Amino acid sequence: MKFLYKKIVAFVAIIAVVALGLSVIKPVSAATVSPTVTNLKAQASGQKVTFSFDWDLTGKSVKEGDTFTIDAPEGVNITEVATQSLQANGAEVATISMTNKKITFTFKKAIESMNQNVKGGFSYKAEWDNTPGNPGNKTATSKVGSESVVITRPDGPGVFESVLNKYNLTGDYVTKQFKLDASENYAWLNVGDDYYLTKWFIRINGDGKKQAITNPVVSDKIQAPAVDYSKITFAPAANHAANEFFVGTYLKPSFTLRKGGQVVASGWDFWKHVKFDADGNGFTVNLSDVSDVFKTASSDELIVEYQTLIPKTTIRVDNNATLTADEIKTPQTDPAFWNNTELNFWVTGDKTVTVQKEWVGDSESDRKDITVQLLANGQKLDGMTKTLTKDSGWSAEFSKLPGIKDGQPIVYSVEETNTPDGYTSKVEPINESNVIKVVNTSNKPKVTETTANLVVKKAFEVAGDQEHTQLPITEGQFEFVLKDENNKVVETAKNQADGTVNFKSLTFNKEGSYTYTITENKGTDATINYSTQSITATVDVKKENDKLVATVTYSGGDGEQKNTITNTQNKPKVSNAKVTLNLQKAFEGGELKGDDFEFVAKDANDKVVGTAKNQKNGSITFDNITVDKAGTFKYTITETKGTDKTITYSDKTITATVVVVEKDNALVVEQISYSDGQTGTDTFTNKKEAPKTESTTATLQVKKLLKEGEATLPLTDDQFEFVLKEGNNTLETAKNKADGSVTFKELSYTAEGTHTYTITENKGTDASISYSTQTITATVEVKKANDKLVATVTYSGGDTEKGDTFTNTKTPPTPIPPTVKPTSAQFKAKKVLAINGTSDRTLKANEYTFLLKDQAGTLVDTKTNGENGDILFNPVSFNEAGTFTYTIVEQKPATPESAITYDESVHTVTVTVTKDASGQLNADVQYDGKKDTPTFTNTYTPPTPPTPSEKQITTSKILEGRDLQGGEFSFNLLDENGTVLQTKQNAADGTVTFDAIAYTEAMIGTHKYTVKEVVPADQANIQYDEGQVDVTVTVTKDEASNAIQAVVAYGDKKTFINKVIPPTPPTIDIPELKLYTLKVRKVNEKGDYLAGAVFGLFEADGVTPVANPYGQGQAQAISGQDGLASFVGFEAKEYVIKELSAPSGYQLSDTAIKVSASDFASATNLVVDKGNVVNKLLPPPPSTDIPNIPTPSNSKPKTPSPNGDKPKPSDKPKSSETPKSSDKPKESKRSLPSTGTEDHLGLLVTGLTFVATAIASMTLKKKEDF
Repeated sequence: MKFLYKKIVAFVAIIAVVALGLSVIKPVSAATVSPTVTNLKAQASGQKVTFSFDWDLTGKSVKEGDTFTIDAPEGVNITEVATQSLQANGAEVATISMTNKKITFTFKKAIESMNQNVKGGFSYKAEWDNTPGNPGNKTATSKVGSESVVITRPDGPGVFESVLNKYNLTGDYVTKQFKLDASENYAWLNVGDDYYLTKWFIRINGDGKKQAITNPVVSDKIQAPAVDYSKITFAPAANHAANEFFVGTYLKPSFTLRKGGQVVASGWDFWKHVKFDADGNGFTVNLSDVSDVFKTASSDELIVEYQTLIPKTTIRVDNNATLTADEIKTPQTDPAFWNNTELNFWVTGDKTVTVQKEWVGDSESDRKDITVQLLANGQKLDGMTKTLTKDSGWSAEFSKLPGIKDGQPIVYSVEETNTPDGYTSKVEPINESNVIKVVNTSNKPKVTETTANLVVKKAFEVAGDQEHTQLPITEGQFEFVLKDENNKVVETAKNQADGTVNFKSLTFNKEGSYTYTITENKGTDATINYSTQSITATVDVKKENDKLVATVTYSGGDGEQKNTITNTQNKPKVSNAKVTLNLQKAFEGGELKGDDFEFVAKDANDKVVGTAKNQKNGSITFDNITVDKAGTFKYTITETKGTDKTITYSDKTITATVVVVEKDNALVVEQISYSDGQTGTDTFTNKKEAPKTESTTATLQVKKLLKEGEATLPLTDDQFEFVLKEGNNTLETAKNKADGSVTFKELSYTAEGTHTYTITENKGTDASISYSTQTITATVEVKKANDKLVATVTYSGGDTEKGDTFTNTKTPPTPIPPTVKPTSAQFKAKKVLAINGTSDRTLKANEYTFLLKDQAGTLVDTKTNGENGDILFNPVSFNEAGTFTYTIVEQKPATPESAITYDESVHTVTVTVTKDASGQLNADVQYDGKKDTPTFTNTYTPPTPPTPSEKQITTSKILEGRDLQGGEFSFNLLDENGTVLQTKQNAADGTVTFDAIAYTEAMIGTHKYTVKEVVPADQANIQYDEGQVDVTVTVTKDEASNAIQAVVAYGDKKTFINKVIPPTPPTIDIPELKLYTLKVRKVNEKGDYLAGAVFGLFEADGVTPVANPYGQGQAQAISGQDGLASFVGFEAKEYVIKELSAPSGYQLSDTAIKVSASDFASATNLVVDKGNVVNKLLPPPPSTDIPNIPTPSNSKPKTPSPNGDKPKPSDKPKSSETPKSSDKPKESKRSLPSTGTEDHLGLLVTGLTFVATAIASMTLKKKEDF
């Protein structure tokens, strides 16, 4: 407290010093001050934290009442500030107030005179909040102004101890003492008996396999549980746990790792490595951090064990664990769950049970919704009920049920809780498909059914009419809906023309009262006021004499029975038109008296609109026809045929066409016209037979001619029309027949006399015809001859001698030449492939090409043959008549097939094009003067099979270091699939020859082989060449000679070089004599190390070989993979080092490397390093031939010459099929020099003397040592 106080006082003193001379500014209103904050720090000590910072009000205008606030970080409480008042120069400049979450500075009046360039520092104390309900965050950010600092809540074991007494899932009583941090301890002290302690296990190696794994990571997630909220009734202290540990808190001290049942790690040693999820219901841990037991493969069980706290309100908790490791790329999951057995309520699992209801012997109307209770092993499960309804198909499912309890399958069943009266219920055992069938059987006595018909009426009145004048109703004009008491639509019906509305019969099979409602659907006619009435129809069903009887009563409607729905129509704006049809009746031979004959009028729909009878004056009137809209209306009037046999009744149908228009808001009949279909008439004529008198008849007939020039043209029926008149009275109109005759109906005469008639032609519409204007007069003389009337007809005024002919003339049209219509022709040919001999060769599609050329030799089309030999060219068009010539030839290929004899025929195609009268062109095609399709025949003569070509594959062997022996090394010939074809051994001269391979026509192509040396398991001091010789054989056929040709080509490598490895020199301990190691390093031009180079050591003259101190021959060294070649155990004197054999593919170096006395003087650790020896690559050979290696002429090996010359190759090649020369001789086989020759006798003596001296010196030294 003293520290804080002193710092605040210092801050006030600064204000007092810098505030001198400031002007006074009156405050306008309170504001939040934002000083410039720097140097924000946090100093932690356990759960307590001290914050400090510097702040600056320079340039800020601070007024009285302004404030500056500091908020506590999340999860942290402010605990201490030094003072509640800041004083300066005897005046209070600010007050400080504090809560556990905020510090507030409120500036006073005095600050206004001293707030320029004011700076200061401030600090306060805080502490992590560990009380119940705290956020539990591990880090928090303190922000003051624009500065922020992050603090961390201390972790690790707490200071409290608590004894936990809980039951686990198996019912065992658990008592154990744990160390808990503050928040966990608090929870445990307050939960009482409202929580379960639940133990979980995760087995890491459940399959029993022995396997070490790296970085095994276990992740665990407890899902949000199902909760019975009705059980949450505990005290406030426990409510903290219900909120904080709602899902199931992990108890950190309970984490344990076991191997084979033995604890490996537990408590703090385990859970300090666990990372918990932010929501508290999951964790992740790398078990390699906990223990190294996973590094060793073991079949012992490795189990992670931990406990969680679960509220008793929890019904079920699902827990999913996942394992991954470097060796387990696909996460392995293992779900588990915990059920609350005390609640007897299971909500999740993997089993679904279906309940299916079946009704027997009843009516559907008797069925009620059924509720079933689920039972497990005969015990009811609280809350596990389902309702089966008609809409659900009388079925329901219980899902996510556990299948096993205490290691035994759970047997599910149901009970029906509300079996309807009159039914018995039977529950069948659950079947293999997890379906439980519940059968309800009706035990009610059967009764007969009855029906009821619901009928309502439709009234349609004029709106406002006190007299309730009814308007006409048409069938289907209005629509009505019938609904049951559940407001479900039963039926929709429409009215009849008389206004009745009939619904379908309703069937009832039991007593009761049933209520229905009937309403009208509103229509679309804006002039009609549709009723909103609702008629209630009540059907009472009662049993009378063991039969059901239905009685229907209505309410809510109009009329006596209250079953009428009334619509009204507003008065029409336009009055209807009244149509009166007036016709006439004529009665020939009789007298009209009135009402003699009856007539019927029908509208366009064949509906009778009126009947009428004639008046005495012959008038017929229909005056009861009404039209309610404007338009044209047609009515047909016919006479009803009577029974008087002396009267011929009219069969005429007269159509009255009525035009109605609207004028002055009224419909008015504007026009009425009548027609019998031929003439305009309004008269029906009947005839009454007169008493029989003497009579005669005459038939008038004229003729019709149609001329075109002098030619008479044929006629067609009814082509011309003629009129017969008597005076001005038209008697008849007739038309001609095809033979030119025009016949009028028979005329009857009863008395003598002369009758004159005129016949004229009606002018037609054919502009090419000049119609006759003639008038033919027909005179009928009726005279009595032999007491009989005879009629004689004469004609005048017409053409021909009789004067009875009308002649029309036709002007022929100007001829129009016909339009030429083009035609086309498609040419074809046939291809045949004949076989001369025996062959399975057949004609292939598109194998041969054919050319179509015109008579000028121009190419018209190119086609190939089909598989069946057909050749079809594209159609050729012709636009004029004439004769056209084409040719078809076969095109011989650029490279003809030698076995084919080609048909070189030229076939001529002649096309004759003619034109018919319509201008249509027609083409006639002939081939070589015939209609037959031309054929091209090629002949195939099978060729003589070519002779196979045999080729041998060869290689060679060189052994460096000693003589090569015949059969010493084996070589495999492999095909491109790696299959060994042959195995051969080398000859003494180094050649390796494989058996010849015969290449046939079927093998035309490229064949690749490789030759590899067989390397034995015991290499016996031989460095084998493990490379391969690549061989390519290209097989072709020379068509000209019909010969198979095989060409063998080799890759860059053609020779296998093995090297004898000198024995490793023994280590000699001769302290008195300094023996040196001479080193050179073999590299190529790029500086890469080269192995296999052989170096020889020579005396200072560069000629005399230095003897091998450890064996026979010259001292030699071979470079290894690091390029290093070393001569070990040589005394200090001058030497020369030369390269005797170069690595494979490189040129031999001719550099002589001198070793001088100075080299030994500067040697380090008795090692003389002469540096790198560079080899160049061999130039590429111009030939791929493999030369034969000659057999040495004598058995004595030739000592290599100082200049590095090599033996010459043999002049005589071995194979006649391979080239006989080589551009570069092969190196001879190298071996250690023989010591038995005359050339090296002196060297032998010297060497033996040197060795004897060395051995003697070594022996003396050993003696001295002992």
